[in-house]
Amino acid sequence: MIFFSTFLLQQGFTFTKEKSGIDLGEKKRIRLFCVPFFLILTMIVHMVSTQAVLAEMNFYISDTLDFSGYKWLVKESFDKHTGPGRNYFSGSKENVWIDEDGRLHLKLKYKNDRWYCSEVRMLNSLGYGKYIFYIDQLPQALDKDVVIGLFMYDHSDTSNFHKEIDIEFSKWGKDTALNTQYVIQPFEEKAFRFDTDLRRATRHEFSVRKRKINFNSRYEHGINPDSISLKYQEWKYRSDQVYKTSDEKVSINVWLYKASEPSNLKEMEVIISRFEFTPYKMERIIPVLPRVKKSKAKEQGN
Repeated sequence: MIFFSTFLLQQGFTFTKEKSGIDLGEKKRIRLFCVPFFLILTMIVHMVSTQAVLAEMNFYISDTLDFSGYKWLVKESFDKHTGPGRNYFSGSKENVWIDEDGRLHLKLKYKNDRWYCSEVRMLNSLGYGKYIFYIDQLPQALDKDVVIGLFMYDHSDTSNFHKEIDIEFSKWGKDTALNTQYVIQPFEEKAFRFDTDLRRATRHEFSVRKRKINFNSRYEHGINPDSISLKYQEWKYRSDQVYKTSDEKVSINVWLYKASEPSNLKEMEVIISRFEFTPYKMERIIPVLPRVKKSKAKEQGN
């Protein structure tokens, strides 16, 4: 495609147009020496982004973990920097493992003069439904440069910002910032932010439908699935755009934000006790109706 566009730029292409009032055999030849620049730029950007996606996908090693009834791939950057942030990720059992109780452990670990982050990504896409994550209480305060992410992400869909949905815990490098946010990319500046007491066990959820994504967070008061929980925050997001599920997958990670090391220089371990998913089986076939906007007169009348 790039070769073809370059050829058009160098040689131009010819088309003919019949002139009214002239014999059909007589034609006007028009030489065009320019192909719109944005077409070539679009192709180049697409090629670069595709290569970046392929490179990122190569960081998921073939071994899988079994956690909460699902298979997960483990991220390994092979001592190369990669995102999020500019970090090293390790898939070693010192960074990522499942304990005898079936809980997932993700660790920020210092080794060989480097800090290694950790991430797992679900092997399969689940689609529309309710996604629930249970986090054990943290053994220490969350460092201002550390990020814990619970999110959904489609590596291949660059045109829709990877259809990314995030629940993130971080102070983003600031000592006094709120430590939790719900966000739909690319609206980072419109994130819904609040505080979470991570010294307590918590439950976090996002539910995905075509035109609405709901979030909520709860404090857990027991270790059993039927234990009472206390909702302390929620957010309802509505969009004019339809969220179309395809190849987005759940991921969980621990990483450093704009830093080569945590400010407290301490290793960090996060334990995800379990993950649950409830599908919305009818959501895919339910038709999306156009939104009806109220007239100003009706709004004033109300």
